[in-house]
Amino acid sequence: MDVDGAGFTDLLQQAEQLTADIDGEGELPRVERNLRQIVDAGQQLWSRTTQTVSKDACDIKASILLGSKGYDLPRISQKIESLTTARTFEPVEPIRETDIQGFLKNERENAMLSVIEESKKATFERSDKVFWETLENEWEQEKLKILNALIGPSHELLDVTADSKSFLCETTNLKTRSAMDNIEMLYAKELSSYNERAVRGGSKCNLAEKFHSLFKDLDDKKVLELWEMVETMTDIPLKSDKDILAARSSLLIQTSLIKQARIYLEKKYFEYIQSTVFSNLLQAELGPRPGAYYAIRSFLKMKMALQPSGLEDGLTDGNPVWAVIYYCLRCGKIDAAVSAAKNAGDSLRDFLPYLIEYQEYDGSKLKPNSESFIQLQYRRTVRSSTDPFKRAVYCILGCVTADNNSEVIDKTDDYLWMKLCQLRPEEESANLPQDSLTFSKLQSQLLEEYGETHFNAYQQPYLYFQVLFLTAQFEAAIEFLFRIESLRCHAVHVAIVLYEMNLLALSASCNAPCVSNIFVAKASADKPPMRRLNLSRLLMMYTKKFEVTDPREALQYFYVLRDLKSSRGVNLFMACYEMLLGKIEPDGCRKPGAVDKFLNDTQTIIEIVATDSESKGLYEDAIKLYDLAKKHDKVIEILNKLLSQVVPQMNVVGSNRQRLENVALNIAERYKMQGHTANPETTAAFFLLLELMSFFNYYHNNQYVDALDTIKELKLLPFENQEVEQKVTAFSTYSEENTRKQNKLLT
Repeated sequence: MDVDGAGFTDLLQQAEQLTADIDGEGELPRVERNLRQIVDAGQQLWSRTTQTVSKDACDIKASILLGSKGYDLPRISQKIESLTTARTFEPVEPIRETDIQGFLKNERENAMLSVIEESKKATFERSDKVFWETLENEWEQEKLKILNALIGPSHELLDVTADSKSFLCETTNLKTRSAMDNIEMLYAKELSSYNERAVRGGSKCNLAEKFHSLFKDLDDKKVLELWEMVETMTDIPLKSDKDILAARSSLLIQTSLIKQARIYLEKKYFEYIQSTVFSNLLQAELGPRPGAYYAIRSFLKMKMALQPSGLEDGLTDGNPVWAVIYYCLRCGKIDAAVSAAKNAGDSLRDFLPYLIEYQEYDGSKLKPNSESFIQLQYRRTVRSSTDPFKRAVYCILGCVTADNNSEVIDKTDDYLWMKLCQLRPEEESANLPQDSLTFSKLQSQLLEEYGETHFNAYQQPYLYFQVLFLTAQFEAAIEFLFRIESLRCHAVHVAIVLYEMNLLALSASCNAPCVSNIFVAKASADKPPMRRLNLSRLLMMYTKKFEVTDPREALQYFYVLRDLKSSRGVNLFMACYEMLLGKIEPDGCRKPGAVDKFLNDTQTIIEIVATDSESKGLYEDAIKLYDLAKKHDKVIEILNKLLSQVVPQMNVVGSNRQRLENVALNIAERYKMQGHTANPETTAAFFLLLELMSFFNYYHNNQYVDALDTIKELKLLPFENQEVEQKVTAFSTYSEENTRKQNKLLT
């Protein structure tokens, strides 16, 4: 008993001590609950434990312990939730408590973080892919630029130790030592004939047609089609002296360019249909009746021998009516499409008037009300049609761009033709729906959005050139073709044709890149994706290959630049041949040209080019060349002929007279200072003509006293009676040029 009493007493003391510690210094508050509250709390803990079987045992024990110490568990859960759902960029494990609002909030943030993470990963992958593609494309372009810079004949092609006369005979006659291939020679010969006609003052011929005819007898279908396309696209009424890009942006010219592009695509497709039908006459069942309708009907019998399901509105002559109409439109045979619609009977009774109206506008558009009705019909019923040809026809007439018509269009030519049919005028762009297609939008899409990668341009250069050229992006098309060495000669001559026809947009500076797209002013016509081409740089890079071996041919290309000026106002033609053959410095010394790298004696070749220029009527060029060759007699002789024609004229700024006077004065001053080898009589006549020019300058400026003093000093006319006989006798000794001027004075 004593032992048990002592043990009970010790337990009581320990309990009291524990109670005192809790009430005194303990951190946890004392919680007093009755039996009912304890039972309820126990039941609640038990229900939570059974619902969260997946929780660890330690979590259950912690819940029981905290509940026994008087903590409000729901409130603690909310505090823990506010901590676990704090904003962070790391995903948070979902909390599986009964607080539905907190749980959903946590799940929502986890979903957002997951999307952000996936987007970040996809963005990095896409940017990495674009980076490598861009780097590869830029490297390809840099390689081509480097190769372009290295274009030129090798020193090994020339025998610099050979006799200069034999060298000249071989190079100028385009024989074995020429650096030009057969195609380049054909082009150069045709350009030479064109330039000669221009020098003689004859009417300009169609240079595109001339180049096109060169390849009709050659087995190169791609080049033949290229020149056929150029000839078609240049057949437009462009006669404007204003900026080329501004002219090409006008409604009239854009409409003409779009029409010509469609004509080319429609013509080529109809030729394809005809060749398909005529090569399979037995299967096509063409019959005796001629015409586009029957050719298209026979083509469809071959193409759609097994008609696909879903075609609507019946047949015409055994073919699906909408397919016949589409292919008639694709070939530009709108009259045949109207015939097909009429043969279809009542099924197309409502559509037929709109097709007839489309024919009346030459396949370019419908009236605004009619177009709106076609668009409405498309949105209501046709859009869901199972007939792809019906949808395509409605898209063409209604300019509907929402449907890509992939079931009908499977080639780039078809896609381009469809887009050209759906174009709307640029002037109406402000009032058009957002999805309407304008010419500039189509140009930007093809050049900037799709570009060379999409069209696999370097594997299909003619196709990409066609895409750009038929959308009137001439400069970008030429620059792309020029980058391909085997096609460079075609690109150069396309550029020359466009320049001669006033269709090429030229760079403002001769130092600009081959193609520039620097836009200066908002009001300028230089808007994306318009480009400007540096023709002078293009020709210089092209002729670099053969300028030494074929200088006369190089000069023909330089002559194309005769109307262009450098930044210093120098005629680019003169600058080009001076670079090739050299020039005379103000001190009388000759600055060597490119020819001097290969020949020690360039005198003969310069004389040949000078004689050739003189024979073609390029007298001012001949003067400089003869001066370069130190043929002073010929220089003075030609100058006398030219000056005698302009001496009495008024000295207007920029006139031929002013230009010739400046040339003559420079030569006269140099010959006086450094001497010359010209004939004394010819030289005397030359200086006399210069004095007469001074006299007429005074006369036209109303400086009559100075004019009279000048003519007295020349002693050409008698001012005293006793001088008449003497002057008459002396008159017969003067040259023809001077006697003509003296007659002018006397009259």
